[in-house]
Amino acid sequence: MIVKKIKQTNTDKPKEWQISDLVDYIRAPEKNGQGERIEHQGSLNFLSEKPLTQKLEMLSLARETNRSKVPVNHWIFAWPEGEQPTHEQVDELVKFFIKEMGLADHQAIYALHCDTKNYHVHIAVNRVHPLTNKVVRVNHGFDIRQAQKIRALIEKKQGWSVLENAPYVVTEEGEIARRKAPPEPKPDQRAQDFEASSGEKSAQRIAQEKGHDIIKNAKSWEELHQGLKNIGLKFEKKGSGAIIWVGDIAIKASSVDRSFSMGKLAKRLGEFAPGNYESKIPKIEPAPLNPTYGKELKIYLEAAAKLDLEKQEILEKAEQELSELAAKHKQQMEEIIPQIAQYGKPVMNIGRHFLKEQQSKEKKSLKARFKNKLKRFTKPRFRDWLHHRGKQLLPPPIVKIEERIRHTPPPQPVPERQTAQVAAFLEYARAVNAERYRVTSIKVENDGSRKVLILDKKNGQTQGFTPEELLQRMPEIQKLRQRGENIYYTPLSENMHHILIDDMTGEKLVQLQKDGFRPAAIIESSPGNFQCILTFAKFGNAFDRQIANRLTVFLNRKYGDPKLSGAIHPHRAPGFENRKEKNRRKDGTFPQSVLRYAVRQDCQKALVEARKVELELKKQAEAQATKPVVYQPISYMGAERAYFVHYADIRAHITIEDFSRVDAMIALRMRANGHSPEDITVAIRNCAPQIRAENQRQRDWQRYADRTMNYAFGYAGDRDLMRYERYRELWRRIEGIGLKRPQFSASRLR
Repeated sequence: MIVKKIKQTNTDKPKEWQISDLVDYIRAPEKNGQGERIEHQGSLNFLSEKPLTQKLEMLSLARETNRSKVPVNHWIFAWPEGEQPTHEQVDELVKFFIKEMGLADHQAIYALHCDTKNYHVHIAVNRVHPLTNKVVRVNHGFDIRQAQKIRALIEKKQGWSVLENAPYVVTEEGEIARRKAPPEPKPDQRAQDFEASSGEKSAQRIAQEKGHDIIKNAKSWEELHQGLKNIGLKFEKKGSGAIIWVGDIAIKASSVDRSFSMGKLAKRLGEFAPGNYESKIPKIEPAPLNPTYGKELKIYLEAAAKLDLEKQEILEKAEQELSELAAKHKQQMEEIIPQIAQYGKPVMNIGRHFLKEQQSKEKKSLKARFKNKLKRFTKPRFRDWLHHRGKQLLPPPIVKIEERIRHTPPPQPVPERQTAQVAAFLEYARAVNAERYRVTSIKVENDGSRKVLILDKKNGQTQGFTPEELLQRMPEIQKLRQRGENIYYTPLSENMHHILIDDMTGEKLVQLQKDGFRPAAIIESSPGNFQCILTFAKFGNAFDRQIANRLTVFLNRKYGDPKLSGAIHPHRAPGFENRKEKNRRKDGTFPQSVLRYAVRQDCQKALVEARKVELELKKQAEAQATKPVVYQPISYMGAERAYFVHYADIRAHITIEDFSRVDAMIALRMRANGHSPEDITVAIRNCAPQIRAENQRQRDWQRYADRTMNYAFGYAGDRDLMRYERYRELWRRIEGIGLKRPQFSASRLR
């Protein structure tokens, strides 16, 4: 999911108008022509429950401050296509959001909107405190940063899909961690707009894909110029800056990467030396933004060329007719003015004035006619053209490392003189035998707060590092250690479990091994306190994660930390200090985490216990699958008879114009009275054609019945059931539920 703060752009309006417009849009978007509909709405911390009064309360409180032009902030949380929150989840999200923003006592109005693609909740929160009348400055002005942290917590709490490349993530132990990744060069918004319009790669993207690594890894100006020349690019100095030529298009070098400005390159490569580009260099050909749409782009360009040709013909014709009209007007002036000049100068001036007005109208009319013609020849953006063909414009594929390897220097070997941390990791990694290792750095501030940082390979993904990649990043990890931060490893594997047992005493460690468990690694995290990792194979089924979690809970309650529950959990990195304050020595130093035991082995005892958990989970799943869904209460009246009973009641109170609406009302009533989805579908399919005229019965009734049932048992049905709660008893009486001998007249059942 994503979170976004909508900035107020129209500052000319009084703040009362802006707040009023915002609240009206949140609660009634359809009135503003937005094409959205309300699924759920609510409010917090108001004295009144009436929407109009709540809006007046918010306006009244906002007027109490003159220090903020618009004290009411507008936030949006949006879910990706396919994810739909319940009303309870939306209420929980809003309450959690304003609490974590430090606005728990503040007024808030929110509503869940939905359209054809995404569900999203709008939140209007008043930063003016209702008691002190002071405007709260969220997170010292860094409110978007705080909102991103809250988004990560909500994703974890409610189980939504994680936003790719999000600035913050939540680790398995519940810590908020900032992602750290080398920034990937990407085109600016202007270049992206060009790509969406043309379907071709922009010059900026071509320079980033082809020339970025060459410039970054060049050791001299000569090497830089030669590398760019080989691929068809040119690097030149212009004024105090630098430009890169992509064919006939020049772009700023700093737009490819900020470190490519002339000042920064001169510091790295020395005084600028121009390159020799006189000889012929390869030509840069236009390339589709995504190779998938190469055929579509060819069709689009051919159609666009044909459109441009027709447009040019119209322009030439317009120019010709305007030229002919100008000649005609000149002839009129030469013929008419002398004729009226004989009546005197005043008459001549009046005649000339009206003649010019008439000619001006003729010229404007001709231009307007051609302008309307040209509108039909406006070239659509490639993205819109592709959308009309039922496809979406995908971003360009990520260039694989193998494709850029010729421009990337080989990794530097690890120095022969290994540090204690490198030696400890090599021994630890040989024993644990994980595919990747996540590195987490935690700094404990003086006030006890913790700052968590996850080191990622690239693109902000927390996939961890291979052992080789981790060794290359070891100097960076050492810098974090020197800054006084705690370092943790988390082993990750696709086909293996790595179960951590934390906070073990020596006695518990001995008992663990007596009971048949064989650790791959034992780490003394602090004097007399141990952590151990058990490694065994995954089963490759849907229960793997549950098995690991349950086994982690079982082992830690018996041998280690009873609070630990997650299967994927970080542990102290061997060779690095344990900087807990309670471990500080008298001289101010901290003890190191020591790798006491490291043997590459799978724990067979853990594998046996995992099989037991798997059998238990399978039995639970089978029992749940065979458990019937019971709809209570259900009337003794059949579903089809109930359909006609409700139809007769509706017909007695309203004039029927929209039979689809009537069927939806009947389906909702039958759901409220306990009929199952299957019975309602059958009733709609069999009975709906009978209440319509003969000429209206030719349609796919099964599909229609399924759609009507989905409404009744969907989010819209949930909302309408809550809205019409007061009619439930009436609906029950119509079917005779709760009556000893319900009687229905024959006329009402026809």
